[in-house]
Amino acid sequence: MTAISRNRELSKKLVRLSLDDDSRVDEEKVLEVLDSLRSLPTSDQKLLLRFYLDQIKKEMEKSVAILEYAGKPSDEAIEALKQKLSLQYGRSIDVEMRKNQDLLVGIRVSVGDDVYEDSAATRLRPLIRALT
Repeated sequence: MTAISRNRELSKKLVRLSLDDDSRVDEEKVLEVLDSLRSLPTSDQKLLLRFYLDQIKKEMEKSVAILEYAGKPSDEAIEALKQKLSLQYGRSIDVEMRKNQDLLVGIRVSVGDDVYEDSAATRLRPLIRALT
């Protein structure tokens, strides 16, 4: 096993140690991991820290839904979305709201790498394809 793959695997294990019971990144646990990594030789630290940072960022993104909207949804709709996403992902999801002028009608929700969209553009795409 190469040093790169060994550090990747170790960073994944360290990320698991950095999560709380709700599978969210716990700041105290991250600090404990970072303190323990200080004892490593500098050459090993840099690569492992880079992988760890990338993995922690991805984990943090999984706990936040970016809700882009053309017209602001009701508080009830936002809460229902939050509950549905929390159930789907098996963790508590926070919703961050962003107005998007490019959306004429509808919403786009991003959680990590997953994107869900219900907008005028997505509904018109099949029609446009059929006409061309």
